[in-house]
Amino acid sequence: MKTHSLNSVQRASVLFAFAFTLGVGALSAQGALPPIGGPLPELPEARTPLVLSAVNDPNSGRGAFSFEGTEVPPVIRVSPGHKFRITYLNHMQVSSGEICVDGPCSNMTNLHFHGLHVSPESPQDDVLSMMAMPGESLRYTVDIPLNQPSGLYWYHTHPHGESYQQDLDGMSGAIVVEGIERYVPELRKLKEQILILRDAELHQGDEVSTRLEAAVEIQKEGCGDAAGDPGRIFTVNGAVRPKITIAPGEKQFWRVVNASPDLYADLTIDSEEMTIVALDGMPLGYHNPDRPTESVRHVLLAPGGRMEAIVTGPAFGAKTSLRSLCVNTGTDGDPNPAMVIADLDPAGRQDAFTLSRRSIASSQRVIYRPLPIHGLQELETSDATFVVNFTEDKSGFYINNKKFKPTDEPMVTVKTGRYVHWRIVNRTHEIHPFHIHQVHFLVYGTSGASIGHPKWMDTVNVEPGQSLDLIMDFTDPIIRGISVFHCHLLKHEDKGMMAKVRFE
Repeated sequence: MKTHSLNSVQRASVLFAFAFTLGVGALSAQGALPPIGGPLPELPEARTPLVLSAVNDPNSGRGAFSFEGTEVPPVIRVSPGHKFRITYLNHMQVSSGEICVDGPCSNMTNLHFHGLHVSPESPQDDVLSMMAMPGESLRYTVDIPLNQPSGLYWYHTHPHGESYQQDLDGMSGAIVVEGIERYVPELRKLKEQILILRDAELHQGDEVSTRLEAAVEIQKEGCGDAAGDPGRIFTVNGAVRPKITIAPGEKQFWRVVNASPDLYADLTIDSEEMTIVALDGMPLGYHNPDRPTESVRHVLLAPGGRMEAIVTGPAFGAKTSLRSLCVNTGTDGDPNPAMVIADLDPAGRQDAFTLSRRSIASSQRVIYRPLPIHGLQELETSDATFVVNFTEDKSGFYINNKKFKPTDEPMVTVKTGRYVHWRIVNRTHEIHPFHIHQVHFLVYGTSGASIGHPKWMDTVNVEPGQSLDLIMDFTDPIIRGISVFHCHLLKHEDKGMMAKVRFE
């Protein structure tokens, strides 16, 4: 459903925040234009233990992560079978100038480790009881299981009622669980590029917004059923339409996370196929050793979704871009037009850009978990043991006719140690991305029909009027306690489209 526009004071704050984040020191009378078209910004890396702070940017007042003196969240690297420790300090102001779904934000905050198969109880991935108000701190110790799929995950704040605003402000970062080269050995010799997609806000009639729209060649007409003007464009690692250096014919390993709170990224590269290695952190070969890669022309990432793929550099002189295609979000959705995300810069020699990365995980035993065919067929033909119904009206967003409250009892209890058939039904007129904490699921059917080459994911789009049949992986014995599932349009989650699940 539509979101309300900001007033002039909030709009100025947004523009200043975006300009400051990208290194623009001052606003002109018409607002500051962020740098456009420069090289892809590099991201700092960290191994644990580490200290991460939640702060308010001193110029804009917006929420941000601070790491080692800068507001650039690090890429956290971990290995299966190890643990990471984060001390999370809430240095945000007691009084916030930002508006959350129920009024002024309170600047409470915590962390969610999206996609990791870890405990939902404190001090791990607990988004319900672990909460830091301004001046308080949290200490996370997260045990990464030895059978954790190697791939791209991410961390972001998850305080109910304020998740949307903090994610929009950019309070997110990437997590790499190392060892994916064990499934696709070719990756060992490829340069890695980590691309974090976030938002820059647009406001009709604003000069800065007009220039941003032109910079990314935003589609003006004919994109889906949603009415209204586009409200966002994608940035990459905090930059607008950067250049990604890749030599002609060079292969690189791209790891992309859609960290937007509500923009869909339907990714494609002009005239080039991508070789998918993993989706949502799950290597394709983890459950299907005979099919470790798949060539595609485009991949649709829901908010929170990830893609890992081998990309080949275009011929020298060719104008090639990474784009997001138009996504029809439905009549009650928000416009999600096509735009250019980044340009591929075919400069230099291939051997100048190769990089060999090895980690502890490189020497660990490779783990495969194919599902037995008879067990899979039995689950696919069984009745769903639980049905998730997404509905909405002018008063809010609901799962099974209930609006989430932190004091709610779990909506469903599941026994760990087995696979289970769930069905997700969208009874609204817009797309909703379904996400569940702690586990992955196999998306095998839609509206009663089988899906060819089904994929394991942790976040999946459910189109208006559609139902999806999922095989939930509840087999991990370490997952015990109360967790959540929700729509990953974070304003919908903040407004009630979330529910608790008890693992026992």
